[in-house]
Amino acid sequence: MTSPKTDTSMHQLHQIHTAMGERNLYDSVSYCNRCGMCAPVCPIYQILPRETTSPRGRNQLLRLWLEQKIKPSLADKTLLALLESCTLCGRCKQMCAGDIPTAEHVLEMRRMLRLSVLPSFLQSFLQLRGSHPFLFSLVARLGIFLRKVHLIQIMRTLRITRLSAFKWLARLDDLLPEQVVPLERKFFPVVKQAARFAVTPPACIYLPSLEAEWILPQLARDTYKLLPQPVLVWRHTASGLFEYVYGDLARSRRLLCRLIERHERTENGKLPLVTDSIDVYLFLTRAGQVLSGQPAWEERARRFAAQIRFVTDYLPATEKVPSRQRVQLECGALFERQGKPFTQARQILSTLFGKNFVQCSYTDTDIPAFGYGFTLHNRAAEIDFKTVAKIARTKTKSVFTLSGLAALEMNRLLKQFYPAAEAKHIVHAKR
Repeated sequence: MTSPKTDTSMHQLHQIHTAMGERNLYDSVSYCNRCGMCAPVCPIYQILPRETTSPRGRNQLLRLWLEQKIKPSLADKTLLALLESCTLCGRCKQMCAGDIPTAEHVLEMRRMLRLSVLPSFLQSFLQLRGSHPFLFSLVARLGIFLRKVHLIQIMRTLRITRLSAFKWLARLDDLLPEQVVPLERKFFPVVKQAARFAVTPPACIYLPSLEAEWILPQLARDTYKLLPQPVLVWRHTASGLFEYVYGDLARSRRLLCRLIERHERTENGKLPLVTDSIDVYLFLTRAGQVLSGQPAWEERARRFAAQIRFVTDYLPATEKVPSRQRVQLECGALFERQGKPFTQARQILSTLFGKNFVQCSYTDTDIPAFGYGFTLHNRAAEIDFKTVAKIARTKTKSVFTLSGLAALEMNRLLKQFYPAAEAKHIVHAKR
């Protein structure tokens, strides 16, 4: 099929990796034949069963847009609701016979409209981690101090957090544990002995997630202990994922290129780079797609992506845990819900817990990943309630996640609706 003659500036990604190979945006979306297999598994379509909220509806919109049959704008409330409501969970891709990457298509439409879906202050703050890490550290520590002296609680008592500009602050306060302790350098003694790498080279690189570094230090410590020693830890290092989803692609590419160059300078780029976040993992393995169309970087990005590892590669599961409590796996993630890490996580839990590992239906919902609730509070609440109902219905006591952020989100929900259960990162499965 020949692509229509559209303005190439609209095509933010040069190529999208599909089951049919690398395709431009129009060819990728054109593979959708509107069969409808995706609709039953879409968490938004389950709540709002309208064609415009189905994955195939989103794909059809993009195709009409690229064929210049419609002219979308930010003034169109229906369009904004369609683009904002997608959770980017990848359930539709999992069910699609053609493996259509609808989440990537939604992100492309957001970029073409320059649509910013996060509260402006929160977005500006999180972007600092990539652009000005030292300033990000100062602001983060200031925020932790203000919360410690109960300023956020005072704002809630005065109902300031009910104002639209501050609603995200109340959600963030609910999301964080009672005591927030940033990760300290002393947790990684090998970093202090970096000079010794001339004699004993590192076995791998550990890239802590934002939540492991600033909110869940135990996640970072337990991940570190799992890895082959010595470990080179890259702290205060942004991957470019946040900018890819909520910022601009150009900034995401710059951060990704910086990360690739740093990796190439470390043992000639031959070290595996390990992360504890499934979202970061899925993004970095897409490095070739992100940098497609840039000859100087494309092959380097592919070599880099081949070295990316998720923590489940190092998590042993040889002995059954003596427990009668039921456990589940929460697969909430960006872009995908299938692949090696998901398979490994299921195998690990199945080995450790045997028949107490509850396998869930494909129509069940996952909590929306990566800050979705900061944008659409009511819609996220409906999905969240369905997720907790699934846990309560099966009398599950432990829910294992593939990212620290998902564990934080899940514990916020469980504390409110089903306190008999607890969410943990998969790294803590044997604790």
